[in-house]
Formats: sequence, structure tokens, C-alpha cells
Amino acid sequence: MFFLDFYNLIIRLFKSPESSKINGTDISKNSAERSLILQIVVYYRFFFPSSLLAEYKEILHGVSGEFKAGELIAIMGPSGAGKSTLLNVLAGYTVKGVQGTILVNGKVRVPYSERWKRTSCYIQQDALMRTRITVGEAMTVAAHLKLGYTISSAYKHTQVLELLELLGLSHCYDTLCGKLSGGQKKRLDVALELLSNPSVLFLDEPTTGLDSASCSQCIALLKRLAKMERRTVICTIHQPSALLLEMFDSVYAVAGGYCIFRGPVKSLLPHMSSVGADCPAYHNPADFLLEVAIGDYGISVDKLAAAAETMCRDDKPVTTCIQKPNASKFLRTDTSQEPPPPAGFLAQCYLLYKRQLLCLKRDYTLLVVRLLCHLLIGVIFGYLYMGSVPQEMRILSREHFNRWYRLAPYYISMLLVEIPFQASCAATYLAVSYWLTGQPVETPRILTFMVVSIAASLTAQAWGFFIGATTPVKIAVFAGPIIAVLFSVFGFCIRYIDTPLAFRWMFHVSYFRASFHSLLHTVYGFDRMDLKCDDFYCHYKKPTQFLKEMDIADTNVVDNLILILGIGVLMHLLTASALWCKLNRR
Repeated sequence: MFFLDFYNLIIRLFKSPESSKINGTDISKNSAERSLILQIVVYYRFFFPSSLLAEYKEILHGVSGEFKAGELIAIMGPSGAGKSTLLNVLAGYTVKGVQGTILVNGKVRVPYSERWKRTSCYIQQDALMRTRITVGEAMTVAAHLKLGYTISSAYKHTQVLELLELLGLSHCYDTLCGKLSGGQKKRLDVALELLSNPSVLFLDEPTTGLDSASCSQCIALLKRLAKMERRTVICTIHQPSALLLEMFDSVYAVAGGYCIFRGPVKSLLPHMSSVGADCPAYHNPADFLLEVAIGDYGISVDKLAAAAETMCRDDKPVTTCIQKPNASKFLRTDTSQEPPPPAGFLAQCYLLYKRQLLCLKRDYTLLVVRLLCHLLIGVIFGYLYMGSVPQEMRILSREHFNRWYRLAPYYISMLLVEIPFQASCAATYLAVSYWLTGQPVETPRILTFMVVSIAASLTAQAWGFFIGATTPVKIAVFAGPIIAVLFSVFGFCIRYIDTPLAFRWMFHVSYFRASFHSLLHTVYGFDRMDLKCDDFYCHYKKPTQFLKEMDIADTNVVDNLILILGIGVLMHLLTASALWCKLNRR
């Protein structure tokens, strides 16, 4: 357990004894010179399909620092420098693969602790929200979820109104969230999280997609929250203007996974000048910092990291400059008081259910379309097959009993009608799908694809005849899909070597397996050219690679076609036998 001081909140990153090693291997660079900086190591695992070996990629190379209460801190750096990774680690959003220690007011922070989660919030880059509810409704639901029912509804409503007024959204109370501007959505995101009164705010690129005026309003709001409410506000920002940069209290700059500067904004240019990089006159300091970070001034990242370490080593202890703030109506003055418990399980279910109904009520178009589609398809299929099976069976039974004809001519005549019709339906579907998916226009390949597909369709029809002839209608409705699922799962979806021994026999009698494997081999086999791919690395650019990993590179299409047709003929013979037994059973 740990205790958060809401007035003097400091987040510090300290070195873990094992942080410089992964699997016993020293992964730090110049560890003797940079022992104080190597304090958090973040790595990810990458698995390659060709082997089971894991490789580690070091993202952050031992970063350290401290963030004070009442300050607005900017994490800056070029693309791919590790800004978002660092923010995810600090917020507890990324936990796996992290080595090191994060202290909150001298106590080790536990990322999974409910106490930490309730005293911090993470506002991501995209302002995602329900577009069919109003700002007031969104705030009210969030207030009930976050504050629970130990607090009166009147008090929560007052808090909602005061927060909206603080963030300049009081005039948008009855506006749908989907009709807000980009800046208003960002502020609403902040307002929703401020309901639980967090002491630490993490924001990922809060100015992305906003114009200059909205950016200034957003940063000014965050500055106000940090100063007036004594909150710690930490945000990543890519390339702010000079005016926006002046609004921040501190800057934490990263490049290549290393910290190259941390300190007040006013110390940025003097520090860079001390390492040999002078900012040109009338040049944006933020642009200048990024140019230094990517090496435009000829200074290596190692030198910048060492200079940042030396600068921070000479700093005075932070505990001498923390002062107790004034009380605020949005800040608990009693720091030992526990925050109100959130809504319980049943209350959460009710609130979310009510919100879903509200969204559905205001956007019922999709619901109506879904209902009409199901109704239309049901009417079409019901009309096509209305009474067909019972009536046909009764007619056959009566006419056969009265010696109109024998069973064989009846069954053959039915197949002469059903098989061409089924083949035509399958061919129409296949021709359209083959062309739209951009497959090679090669006559042998197209003919093979069509023949295998039509054979599989006819075999599926034969299975349907057999099930319909041997089981009642109520059972046949469920028997067909169950058999299809078994043959598809244990005949195609799982590789043969991964299939349990009890189900391997299905591979040898499954027309699903034979047809799918043959179709894949027809599309990607037969010396097909490399696939078009504009990415730097395309694992399946060569079609043969896909066939090998699916374990179907050696598929024999002719043998599979014989198996498919053989199963179809067998099913028709079994169907005819079942009908003969029914007709002659009195």
C-alpha cells in the first residue's frame, strides 16, 4: 500500500538493481558513465513465425526524473523517440516488460492498485465518446459511475455544472457530443475525468487535430488546472509553437529512448547552448529542440544524455521548493480522506443499460435496418421452402404406394433438376467473388477453381438431402450446422499436426478440408507470381510461403476432387437407401 499526498505530489523514477540487464545480459551503453540515468528499462518481445525464439527490443534506455505537483510538464521529442511509451509507463498503462521503480511521494507505486487508478487518469489522443448523448447526459452518467451513490444526486449535478463552467462548456450542456468541435471534445474528455478529482493527469498529444486558437485554449486550461488545483499534469506534445511552449512549466525531452533534457522551459536554451547548440534568433525553441534531437547540429544523443544527467545531478533537492497550496473547491483539503466509492455492480449495469437504450433511441436506423433484413430474408426463405419437405415426402409416398413410378426414376429426375440449378447458383457467386477479389485471370486456374467449388457445393447439397431424408425437420435444422462445424473445425481450421488424435480421421473424410485446401492451392499455387505489396516487409509476398505455413503446399487437387465427388455420390446413394426404407416401411 502507498499514500498519495494530494498537495505535494511528486512522481520519481528510480533505478532498479536489475534494470540494466535482461536475461543476465548487460543492455546498457556506457553503464559506468550513466549509472544514475539507467533507471527504467522498457522492452518488448517480438515473435517471428519461423522460430520460437524471442527477441528483445529496448525502447527506453534508463530514463529518470521527477514531476512536481502544480506543474504542467511537456514530454517532447521526435517521432519514435519514446514519448508515448514513457507516458504509458508513468500512467501504469504499460506494465509488462518494464524494469525499474516509480515512487509517488517516496512510496513505490503499484500500477494495479485501485488507489493509484482512482487518483490518476489517462486521457488518450483520440477523443472517443458516445456521439448520440448530450454533454450533460455524458457528464451525469460519468458522475454516477465514478462517484457512486454515497453522494447525493444534487451534489453531483452541482459538480457537473461547475466543471462545465470551469472548462467553458456550460453552453454545450444540451449539445450532442457528436456535434462538438475538436477543441470542445478535448475539453469534455478532461471534464469527464476530473469528476473523480484525480491528482495526476496524463494526456497523450492533447493538441493533435486542433487549430492554433483551440491549442492555446487547451494548454491554457491544463495550465490552470495545474496551478489553481495543484495537480500534476503531464502530456506528450510533438511540435508546439513558441507561445504554447512558454505555457509549460517544465520540459522532459527524449531522443532515441534517452533523456536529453529535463528542467524548466527557461533553462532549455541556456542548457543547449552549453553543449554547443545555439538557437538561431527568432527561431521556435520547440523546433530547435527537435532539430538538436535528430542530429541536425552534429551533437550525438549520448552527449546530450550525459549533459542532461550532469545538469540534473547539480539540481537542488525538490523537497525544498514544494509549498502547500490553497484550498480549492475541486480539491479535497483532507488528504487522508478516502475518495468516494464508485457505483456498485448492479448500479453500473443499470447505468450502462440506460445509456445504451438512450443511444439506441436516438439512432434507431441501424436497428430498423437489421430487423427489416432479417424479416425479409426470413420471408424469402420461408416462402421458397414453405411446406416443401413434408409436402414432397407425402406426395412421393402416395404416388409410390399407388405404383405410379419406382423410386430410382423419381430420384434421378429430381437430381437432373437440382444439380444444374445448384451448379448455376454456385457458378454465379464464384464468378463475381473471384473477379472482385482480384485473383489471376488465367483460364486453367479459373476452371479448376470453378470445378472444385461447384463439386463442393453439390456435395454439401447431397449432405442436406441425406440429413433431410433421415431425420425429422426439427432435428435436421440443428444437425446440419453441427456436422458442418465439426468438419470445418477439425478438417480445415486446425492443422493436421495440431488436431487431437480422436478427430484426425475427419481429415481423411472431410469434403470441407479437401475443397478448402484445393481452392487455396488453386489460388496461391501453380507457380503464382509474387503478390503486390508496398510495405517494407511482407511476410506472405510469396504465395508459397503461405501454403507452407498452412501445411498445404503438397496438396493434390485431383485426388481431393475425386474425394469430394465420391462423398457426394455416397451421400446420394445413402439418401436413396433411406427413402427406400421409409417408403417400404408399413
